[in-house]
Amino acid sequence: MSEGHALTVYGRLYCVHQLVPFLDAALRLTCPGMIGLAGPYDARPISSAFDCMVRLPLTAIALVRLSSGSLLAAHVGSLASFIIWMPMVWDHMGWAAVIEATFVTFVLLGGCRKRLLQTARAQMACLYLAAAFWKLTTSWYDGYYSCSTVLMSELLAGLEGVVPQLAALSDVMLFSAPVLVAGIEFAVPALLLMQPRHGVLLALVFHQTINLMPTTYAGGFSIAMCARLGAQVDIGQVDDAAGGPHRYWWRRRLQIVAARDAY
Repeated sequence: MSEGHALTVYGRLYCVHQLVPFLDAALRLTCPGMIGLAGPYDARPISSAFDCMVRLPLTAIALVRLSSGSLLAAHVGSLASFIIWMPMVWDHMGWAAVIEATFVTFVLLGGCRKRLLQTARAQMACLYLAAAFWKLTTSWYDGYYSCSTVLMSELLAGLEGVVPQLAALSDVMLFSAPVLVAGIEFAVPALLLMQPRHGVLLALVFHQTINLMPTTYAGGFSIAMCARLGAQVDIGQVDDAAGGPHRYWWRRRLQIVAARDAY
């Protein structure tokens, strides 16, 4: 996947991610039963006139007519919305704004596409590392105080109904939750920098565990990051690392679909 194709993948994932809260709002109005008791999956604020009259059309245009100009306009609209809503924003919206500002800067200055992808990858690694760094406290590693124990219990409660064998490991996983969670959060940025495709895989697994937690409901964070991880992996390299295109035919199929969509 070339740099141009990677940016095309990023652009389309970006636009779809921007449209998610608007879809949630539409479903709340037309099919309220589909949202669930906890509310929308992505709870980003979108109720301002600017969001509906400027940001939404710009994103829709960029999705239909993807180009550097349309994507630039969508990014500027998203950044403006972020500024309008501050300080009533989620942490992950700050993460997204950092990468959006970098995209706008590179496009306006005519920067190299490869350098843009490398910079975005480094930024994501720094953001993950910062989140992991703040877990280096005595309270985090004390199972009595640490939220990691609560998060692990949520995850196990959701998974044990599907994989009953996990019940035998519950005590061990709860006891080791602080070290396990912090270890994963440190491993993600390290792999993103040293082995990007492995870092993307670990990050996707990590975010899926968040999606499976029934009460934490931090799905907005997960889909925001997953949408930005899409441009960081070369599907062809993943195919080769898996043992060749004939061993896992569906990996080859993914490569063909990605290439077709890029055009």
